[in-house]
Amino acid sequence: MATETKEKRSARQYKAASRRDVSSLARAYCRSGKNVSYLIAEAAPDSATGMASILVSNWSFDTIEDVGLNAITRLVESPISTFPGAVPSGWHPLALAALVACDEVAHLSLHEQQEVFLLKLPSGKKRYIALISADEADALDTAELQRLQMGLCHLLSGYKAKTNPIGEPLSERERECLYWVSEGKTADEVSLIINVSSNTVNSYVAHAIHKLAAKNRAMAIATAIRNGLI
Repeated sequence: MATETKEKRSARQYKAASRRDVSSLARAYCRSGKNVSYLIAEAAPDSATGMASILVSNWSFDTIEDVGLNAITRLVESPISTFPGAVPSGWHPLALAALVACDEVAHLSLHEQQEVFLLKLPSGKKRYIALISADEADALDTAELQRLQMGLCHLLSGYKAKTNPIGEPLSERERECLYWVSEGKTADEVSLIINVSSNTVNSYVAHAIHKLAAKNRAMAIATAIRNGLI
């Protein structure tokens, strides 16, 4: 009975209503003493562009710009990612570039990513992939990666957009832009991440501020975090 209660408590812990919870789990793994990078993306949610949508990431602006959203999408859509329960395999960026036929993937090696793991994160009808990488080969423990993968799967199974309790609901793009701004990203950086212009990013943020009845970005971010919107 104690075991069952513990399992239920663990399941509740991994339920999330915002991407901030997903990033918190990924960050906790990165704080384990290793130089680890992570990027979690939804596979081609936008049929208009066919590009993957980055959910959370600690990649630098330079890394995302150098590698490019097209290369990230090629990795996310590739069949080489590991299913939960299987032992994940690490790949050097040069090998990945050859496997997915995309030279830009090799640029990861220029940004302290020497071994990359691609983990499938099944979540209902949506397809998420985690790219976990280290600055040297054989630095990551595969058992720890498997535990991270299962934790992310649990979180994403409960990931959904909360409604704005204050007024008009925020659109997914407005929530997305506000989240990245709360992470310290500039409009130019956000525009690269979500594949829109910086002016469009500023417009989404302005709409979010208005809908949250906030006076500025800081107040809007605080309100959104307090209500679990981002």
